[in-house]
Amino acid sequence: MVAPCGGEYPTRRKRFTPPCRFFSMGARTAARRLGIHGSQPIRNLDRIAMRPSIKQAVMLLSVLLAGCGGSDRTGMSQQATPPVQLATMAGSSAQAVDPGLYTSVVQQLYLAYFGRPADPGGLDFYVHKYAGAASPSDVRGLADAYYTNPTVQALVESFSNSDESRGLYTGDNDAFLTAVYRNLFNRAPDPEGLAFWREKLNIGAMTRANAALNIMAGAQPPDMAMIDQKAAVAVNFTAAINTQDRVNAYQGPGPLATVRAMLATVTANTDLAAFNATIEATLNQLVASTQPPPPPPPPPPPPDPYAPVAQIIAARCVGCHSANPTIPGFSPAPLGIMFDTSAQVHARSAQIASVVGSGFMPYGNMTGMTAAERKVIADWFAAGAP
Repeated sequence: MVAPCGGEYPTRRKRFTPPCRFFSMGARTAARRLGIHGSQPIRNLDRIAMRPSIKQAVMLLSVLLAGCGGSDRTGMSQQATPPVQLATMAGSSAQAVDPGLYTSVVQQLYLAYFGRPADPGGLDFYVHKYAGAASPSDVRGLADAYYTNPTVQALVESFSNSDESRGLYTGDNDAFLTAVYRNLFNRAPDPEGLAFWREKLNIGAMTRANAALNIMAGAQPPDMAMIDQKAAVAVNFTAAINTQDRVNAYQGPGPLATVRAMLATVTANTDLAAFNATIEATLNQLVASTQPPPPPPPPPPPPDPYAPVAQIIAARCVGCHSANPTIPGFSPAPLGIMFDTSAQVHARSAQIASVVGSGFMPYGNMTGMTAAERKVIADWFAAGAP
């Protein structure tokens, strides 16, 4: 049975009434079976459910009867237009169904049950499964096929029964419905819509397994436009997962939450072409977060213990003890002792430590060697004059 304008769907097959039988019930009985109440005027229910009057129910039943090959009360034969667009009619053709027809609807199911775009492997798996089941390629048709096609029902429930979906949709029915609305429409449910779907869940007229699909299928134009917009972003996102690093990065609670947050920024006015830059940035962020950190830089080499000694010798001693003394009156170097090279200093390290420690040198402390500098030389010599 097709639910008018996204209204309720039967949940138990044993209560499913073929459209051809409604006419024989009479308008009021059939209306009650359809959930239509008296002469209540048409009204939007959270922009989802509509309850026509008895008169309108009769008109609807006439169309349903005509779709079964019957006629309306005037006896005029009518040919009903199929209420949903089917990718193929099961058994009507041996020609294989193009799995590409299911790309958008599978992305919409991922949004409804996981709140995120499909990964490439998951998308490829499900488009082939739905094509193989000859299922409808739109959400409204899929919602109807849930009750008549066991393969479609099993595929939909494989989403709802997954650990990811169960982990995403926790809490009571109000929390569940609020999360579904946000994942599909980027908004909270209005009170009337929340009450409607809550009642269906509370009385068992619908289960969580197919509630998300029915809510999506019953969406009115503003909300359906948002679903279409998010599905288009999801298609682009999945297509951009084009390297193994990106495939590896798009898994796990953290990365999936990051992508859900990205989808939450989509609006009805989002420029899809411009949003590709956001998709690229998000994927690059995911890859960067999953790469191992670079190795730490090697530790700096230990300080050269001779370096401060060499500076002191150059400043305080080489003025005299050099092949080219700079202090007047000391040419050549006293006693031929020169400290121009490291080798010369190391060769006389003991002598240097002795005369510097005693204060005898530099001679008359003409170069102003400090006590701290004398200690540096003494410590260096005590360490073995490295």
